[in-house]
Amino acid sequence: MHQAGRERSVVGCPFNGVGVARGSADVVRDRQRNTLARPDGRVNSSIVSAVRDAVNDSDCVVALGGGADSAVLLWAACEVLGPERIEAVFVFHDLEGSEMLRDSAGALAAQLRVRLMVFDRPISDGGNLEARARTERYDAMEALLVDGRLGLTGHTADDQAETIVMRMFRGSGSGGLSGIPSARGAWRRPLLDMSRSTLRETAIELHLPFSDDPANEDKRFVRSRVRHIIMPTIERELGPESKSNVARSGALLGADDALLQRQANLVPTVRFPGGVSIPIGAIVSAPRPVASRVVRNALHLLMKDAKSSQNDVDAVLKVANGSKGITISNGFIVTPERPFVTIHATSHSTNQLTETHRGQEEIEIEVGSTFEWFGSEYTVTRHPISGRYRTGGRFTVLSSEAVQPPTSARNLGNGDRIDTGHGSTPLTELLRVTGVPARVRRTSLVVTVSGKVAALGGIRVASWAAPRHGQPAVVIKREYTQ
Repeated sequence: MHQAGRERSVVGCPFNGVGVARGSADVVRDRQRNTLARPDGRVNSSIVSAVRDAVNDSDCVVALGGGADSAVLLWAACEVLGPERIEAVFVFHDLEGSEMLRDSAGALAAQLRVRLMVFDRPISDGGNLEARARTERYDAMEALLVDGRLGLTGHTADDQAETIVMRMFRGSGSGGLSGIPSARGAWRRPLLDMSRSTLRETAIELHLPFSDDPANEDKRFVRSRVRHIIMPTIERELGPESKSNVARSGALLGADDALLQRQANLVPTVRFPGGVSIPIGAIVSAPRPVASRVVRNALHLLMKDAKSSQNDVDAVLKVANGSKGITISNGFIVTPERPFVTIHATSHSTNQLTETHRGQEEIEIEVGSTFEWFGSEYTVTRHPISGRYRTGGRFTVLSSEAVQPPTSARNLGNGDRIDTGHGSTPLTELLRVTGVPARVRRTSLVVTVSGKVAALGGIRVASWAAPRHGQPAVVIKREYTQ
């Protein structure tokens, strides 16, 4: 672990050792306008506008690192929402400079009258330190992002360019080269168009306390070498606009990647405990960039935090195109089970899977509810006019009149049949004809009304439960969870 060395504090507004701001008379609160303003009334409108667009009037949790970027971010968030709707978070890693950065964060929060939460997450010195520290920070904040709250981070245009350059030398595809997303899930990064120097000048102008993180000067870290060696060389040799050009290229690649990802998301996957199945026809017929993303989606569902490699993706695609089964990273096995290619854990035998399938409880569902079924999330909504959605893939569409309490979701049962209007058909036969692998048929979603089978999820709706054209319908939709 780093020992606390000699700390040099660079602050826009001097503060004492316990984090209480001095000189804050230069920053006053205008109660009538509920905004922070300097006596001369000047504010950086572009920064405030960027934060306002990002938060969309949602309460926020702001990540404070003790530096100038996050200091300006917190100030702008106070401008937009007021301090009472904001919570600031500092994660203490007990590394060199951590105490200095914590004091700066405390002084800033006191000056802006924002509640500050400090999480102790010591990080031991060693390999992959930056990534481990980053994971700890995000994990600490994730627990606070509830009830519609957004998480704000102070990433800048410089961070964006550095990230893209780092990923380029690691051989990333368009997804990685698109850089840091401005929005993902509950996270927002409103300062990605702002330069680090502009934010530093703003912090000084507004008398906001901040300190420089010694880790940013530590050449052991790849990002530090990119920041202080590679980026200055690029700007010196190719011109000062080269940094912004890198970020612009990332944005263009991001748009392309988003389109390819949307195409990949249209391919349904069948999840079961310990594995996932992908339709072979869908990935064989798709362009390679789309097929690769379909496979990555499936691998992410299985491996979660463990990373898959391009070699894993290539292996799955080879099996889909006729090669024999193969073992990939983390002990997962890829096998052809036509018309699917299945990726599953070695520890799950067919018998074990069957027993797990039988363990899923019956769930009562209603319009407006959300429920989880074997790792996939489903939403139940009412639509005024049927016809927009049809049963198939992710969607199961029923007549609004037919969906009456008690309506439930449950496993496939022995002897289950569905009314076709001209008799009935066993659900097992429908699953076989549709091509659902035998190992995952028990995970199929069966919707019942008063105990009677109303639908086989994404495949068939009973004749008596089918919506009539132009009449209200209830849509059960499987959401994408990757």
